[in-house]
Amino acid sequence: MKDNISRRTFLKAGITVGTGLCGLSYLSSFQDPSPLKTLKENSLKKSLVVVHGDIDDRDDESLVINEMVRSGIAAIGGIDKLVSKGDNVVIKPNIAWDRRPEYAVNTNPFVVAALVRMCIGAGANRVKVLDHTCASNPDTSYTNSGIEKAAKNAGAIVRFVDKNLFRDIKIPDGKVLDSWRFYEELIYQDETDVLINVPIAKQHSASRLSMALKNTLGMVGGNRGSLHKDIHPKIADLNKVVKVDLTILDAFRTLRRHGPTGGRLEDVDNNFENARRLVFSVDPVAVDSYGATLFGYQGRDIGYIQESYKAGLGEIDFRLRGFEEVTV
Repeated sequence: MKDNISRRTFLKAGITVGTGLCGLSYLSSFQDPSPLKTLKENSLKKSLVVVHGDIDDRDDESLVINEMVRSGIAAIGGIDKLVSKGDNVVIKPNIAWDRRPEYAVNTNPFVVAALVRMCIGAGANRVKVLDHTCASNPDTSYTNSGIEKAAKNAGAIVRFVDKNLFRDIKIPDGKVLDSWRFYEELIYQDETDVLINVPIAKQHSASRLSMALKNTLGMVGGNRGSLHKDIHPKIADLNKVVKVDLTILDAFRTLRRHGPTGGRLEDVDNNFENARRLVFSVDPVAVDSYGATLFGYQGRDIGYIQESYKAGLGEIDFRLRGFEEVTV
């Protein structure tokens, strides 16, 4: 366990002392002492790795996906290049909706579980799994997605977000948003050493597609419904604050229509041509640009990918990153 005082402990102590000595005037001038998270210094490859995994009725999906995750992490440099002994890791899947895994609206639970086991095996102090869901009752999303059970069985701490832990943060060079409310555990340096974003690839009625950059909406609070107006530059603005160390796009199943909520199995693609793959990169723009091709688009066809590229958040031509394909 790291011996530095946590931000929440410091904050609570400061509020207690401040209230006792100076009253509310002290609270109004209290300055947040914690720096924002930066990208962890690691030696992962900067390339894009796509892992293909075939499966038939005789195969165990969990075993196939576990091997896909291990192969992808190895190809991009190895888990030891990302997670160091004693690190506090947060894995942020998409757990937005009350749907079972076969409907492909939430991240595949076997992907999350495999990643948890790898982080713990690398010596992580703790691994947390969380998302700010869209369901009125987050418990149903956590349960029916299969993610809560799979992650806990793998050794993770699974938490709902605490509505009191969203902080208003100024967005540097925001094109549309000057500031927004972010979840502190995902943005402060002393809360999280490694942040891994694990979205699912699916169609979305407002943003056209939902993948890595769009998954940031599960890291913020405030009136998230209002973000859907001018959503493309707003997604780019939010990603100017969030610093993700590794993105793994779950395209084992892809939701082709009626996203983001889905609900019809006939809208889910399980075919090897456009699914059955995981995408790994430190560059979320490159991940989403590749992901767009699974739906018949190019990265430049999707507004928020183009906006994020223009904002300098990554490379829209994913092949310039270096491109490697692995089949298990």
